[in-house]
Amino acid sequence: MIKPFSNALVTSALILVTGLVGTAQSYAAVSIIQGKTIIPAGNATSDKDLTIRNDKLAFSLALGSAPPWGVARGCIVDIANVTDDGTLSSDRVAFADFIPNNWSSWPNTYQRVDILKDTQDEAIVKITRDFAKVVITTVYSLESGSDRIHVKTTMTNEGEALTDMLSGYTLWPDGGYKFAVLGYGNNPEVVVNNPISDRFIGYDADWAVALHAPYMTELKNQSRDLYTKHNLGKSESMSFEGDYQVLASGDLSPVVQAEIERKNQKAGSLTGSVKTQEGKRIVEPAVVVLKDGVPYIWVLGKNGQYSINLPVGNYQAYATGKGFANSTMHDVKITHNASQVLSFDDLLSPGEVSIEVTDAETKSALDAKIQIEKGSKPLIEFFGAQTFFTELDNIGQANFTLAPGDYQLSISAGGDFVAKPVLINVNVVPNKTTHLAGAIPVSTYPTQHGWYAGDLHHHADVMEGSTSAEYLVRSQLAAGLNVTFVSDHDSTANHAAIKALSDKRGVPFIPSIEISPSWGHFNAFPIDIGAQLSVDPGIDDIHRIIEDARRMGATSVASNHPYIPYGYLSSLEKSTVPGGFDPSIDLIEINAVVDYQKALEKARQFWSEGLPYYYTAGTDTHDVWNETSGLNRMFVYTASKPDAKAFAQAMKSGHSYVSFGPIIYPQNVMFGDTLKLAENQSQSIQFDLLSVNGLKSVQLLGNDGVIAQRTVTGESVSVAFEVPQKSGWVSLVVEDTKANKAFSNPIWLKMVDETQF
Repeated sequence: MIKPFSNALVTSALILVTGLVGTAQSYAAVSIIQGKTIIPAGNATSDKDLTIRNDKLAFSLALGSAPPWGVARGCIVDIANVTDDGTLSSDRVAFADFIPNNWSSWPNTYQRVDILKDTQDEAIVKITRDFAKVVITTVYSLESGSDRIHVKTTMTNEGEALTDMLSGYTLWPDGGYKFAVLGYGNNPEVVVNNPISDRFIGYDADWAVALHAPYMTELKNQSRDLYTKHNLGKSESMSFEGDYQVLASGDLSPVVQAEIERKNQKAGSLTGSVKTQEGKRIVEPAVVVLKDGVPYIWVLGKNGQYSINLPVGNYQAYATGKGFANSTMHDVKITHNASQVLSFDDLLSPGEVSIEVTDAETKSALDAKIQIEKGSKPLIEFFGAQTFFTELDNIGQANFTLAPGDYQLSISAGGDFVAKPVLINVNVVPNKTTHLAGAIPVSTYPTQHGWYAGDLHHHADVMEGSTSAEYLVRSQLAAGLNVTFVSDHDSTANHAAIKALSDKRGVPFIPSIEISPSWGHFNAFPIDIGAQLSVDPGIDDIHRIIEDARRMGATSVASNHPYIPYGYLSSLEKSTVPGGFDPSIDLIEINAVVDYQKALEKARQFWSEGLPYYYTAGTDTHDVWNETSGLNRMFVYTASKPDAKAFAQAMKSGHSYVSFGPIIYPQNVMFGDTLKLAENQSQSIQFDLLSVNGLKSVQLLGNDGVIAQRTVTGESVSVAFEVPQKSGWVSLVVEDTKANKAFSNPIWLKMVDETQF
């Protein structure tokens, strides 16, 4: 629970607001505003929240509002830059916070707020909160004219010694693109070894937010979490410092300038012009600078000119533009206080590509995903994509711009499930359209057998998601999924739009919500279109959360990624779940992007206890251009096209299996059903197995582990297993030649006493 504001805070805030109403104060001055945020589309909506701003930026601290993912109050939930006309932009971040140990300050019982300084030159606010027996104080500072929010956090341990903690600042942009810690690309997590730089940047064409984290030794979540591993002894304190830098453009040159100033580096400058081979000036060019072969920074130019300051050293540089082919790479040596000229005059103008994708056998148009396998992949993502999708209205048709050059494109329609992707080589010519045709050899049609596939953990554009409703549908259909699904964090904002698009294509839509407390995430589905969450995930317990899910109409409640550090089952092991275990959950997720072995084993343990907690599956995709919808999926047997309730009920009945590629068609007993057995009367279960990548093996599992294992070959095969003559369960694990697996829900076995007949 949040402690009340001190009288000093309330008085200060009231004086400030009154002064703003009565004067024409310049926004060059720093100001603190209490109440609902002034940032458009901001999430700080409580009268207890604080917004701090100057002429470059504004940020809001959630003190009364509930932050995302159930994290502790007292963090940044909104950041805006000041636009060219002097107004505030829309909110640019989902949240930015100090994380004490690889997730949020949980368990957490209080937050205190102190305004340490409130002048036109500087604002300083201190937030104090607890993390178990650790007291965490974070001081936020903003100076007049600065584009940087300075943060300093001190952890003081008032309990027993803590070891191997992961602590540091985090930055989760609200949409846009990510420029990861240099040299580490989109690594989900890695120990950092002598990084070229110590920052992460979220950006788009008209904004950028950089987290400068000089303490960093490890990164998580594609660099959005920048940590150091440390111990914290009894009565010991440890401090961290960083900066959130806020820019009104995708020009990142101010980020490296901030590093030069922060590190007191010697520097020089690089300037020049950018033109095409025909001598035409590139109106909005970019120059990308590399260090040791790794993209280091880029600067956006104007009217064919650019300029950037760089630390002393050796670099490489090339010029580019939206849709343009990159220039020749040049070596650059920057010397102290020296300015040198490097101009580029060899860029090629964009070309167009038009692709028509069809089923090779039926000739019907197919939804598809097109990716660049070989060829120019733009580093600056608002200059050009690497992934494209066919249109919703013109099925099978895609049109897009590429830089001139040679490419190999991968065209996928249900790729690695019902069809192999097709590779096409193409030469893109400047100022011309290249027409291509992709015929996809489809191997099987699951819906003809009564099976409907869905990616049952998928985000759109709420909070850190960056996928619009339209592109969510385009991506899911291109993946060969037969239902559409969305589960945004604590939000149903995209339900109506996705349902309308799905209805237009005649595809069932499963509306969901990912209820997101700090100690576990839960997908509830299907819920009523647009139903609103009434619980506070940061405060309410598991029983209230599941009760609210049922109120919204949910047939099924799934425990998502249950064994990650803040997963429900791992939190139960640590005794940090308010309310403990609630047996009314229904499903255990096999997540595509985190280790799911413990989740598999836990479900099987439940089965051995006779408890029907069945599998669900999903990718947790937020960005369809850089992640894969349907990388794993749930195949659900509904016999005919289901509505949302029928689909969820079939899952709750166990009539389903998880797959990363292989397809299973049961022939005589359905998953989730019970096979009755009589003593000395053997019974077998039969299945048709398929994989477009070729089959490798199939296992029959039961209460005591592996019952039988067989090597299988080819793209399809029929198998039969004799089941044990005892009560319990059996399930399948199918593997293909690419190590992709499918995991079935159980078939229950029940011995029947013949004497009763």
